[in-house]
Amino acid sequence: MSKLDESRIQIYKYKANDFKFVVMKTDQGNSALDLLISQKWEEAQKNGVFKYVLNIRQQKRLDGNYGFLAQLNPERGEKRRKPEDISSMAQPFDPNLFNFTKIPNREILFDIGNGDGNDVVAANISPIENCHSLLFTERFKCLPQKVTVYSLKRAVDLLLLSNSPYLRMMFNSLCAHASVNHLHWHLCYLKYHMPLECIKLSHLRGPVFVLLEFPAKGFCLKLSSFLNLNTDNLVSWTYFIVNYLQTSNIAHNIYITRAKTKAESDIYDDIRVYIWARKSSSGIKCTLDFIPAVCELFGHLSIKSEQGYEDLTEDAVAQILDDITSHCFFAARDDILGMNLDEKGLTMDYC
Repeated sequence: MSKLDESRIQIYKYKANDFKFVVMKTDQGNSALDLLISQKWEEAQKNGVFKYVLNIRQQKRLDGNYGFLAQLNPERGEKRRKPEDISSMAQPFDPNLFNFTKIPNREILFDIGNGDGNDVVAANISPIENCHSLLFTERFKCLPQKVTVYSLKRAVDLLLLSNSPYLRMMFNSLCAHASVNHLHWHLCYLKYHMPLECIKLSHLRGPVFVLLEFPAKGFCLKLSSFLNLNTDNLVSWTYFIVNYLQTSNIAHNIYITRAKTKAESDIYDDIRVYIWARKSSSGIKCTLDFIPAVCELFGHLSIKSEQGYEDLTEDAVAQILDDITSHCFFAARDDILGMNLDEKGLTMDYC
């Protein structure tokens, strides 16, 4: 296992009063976390840690109603590490396969724990966007790619430590295009306004909302739903949905983003957690010009070929996203509506 050289790896410590619950669209300057991610990621790129230098050759908004952002990034399709063969949501961690205990220390950007290397942010060596990195929590426990309350809390914490509205946290489950069966989250700065930051949601029950006016149908939790912006309650309710999907062996993707309570405002005063139940990707050879994983469900498309980029249309993307999510979403929605929430031990302190 790759232990940290404590003299070389910076430890980033934070407290709850470092959280930034409101950020502006206009530049307010970077937080300590923003500066650290940027500095360490650029150092890693300069030192040849990545499989390629990030080079988004072209980008565009697809014409239509949904504001899909398409970016041409053929190097990721050609040079990324070969994904693990995932055949089941219940697939256990296999120490004989590649996992994140085996990465060299030069890929570690910084430690967010006590310096033992368990909780770290590392470079994603096949980046899709600026500062694309990975969050590992309890790394040496060798947990499979299933969300834990602890990892979810750390992901929310990192988002709140940023002064940028553009830091995003992402998770692909097994059979939902996770490439390694070892617990990890993605993070990057996607410096574009995205429709899901403020799109209309429909109320389901309790603090749970649903995304219906978008091709990728899913669930959404909002920090503004909870009294005193209680992040522990946001995490608990998010985990309630995610754990239902995990125990039901339903593939899923999760995206955490800053959001706005007023669409026309420049003030980002909310956080949204989107959760998509989806068709399993297991055993399906992807012949598409993009892999429909978590970023794509959010509306951010990383395209592998120039021809695919040129030919891409909103209708084609919308059909793919709807096909992947609709049936699984409506089945999961009905299950959640039928649950007795009194048995779940969830707080009812929501607006």
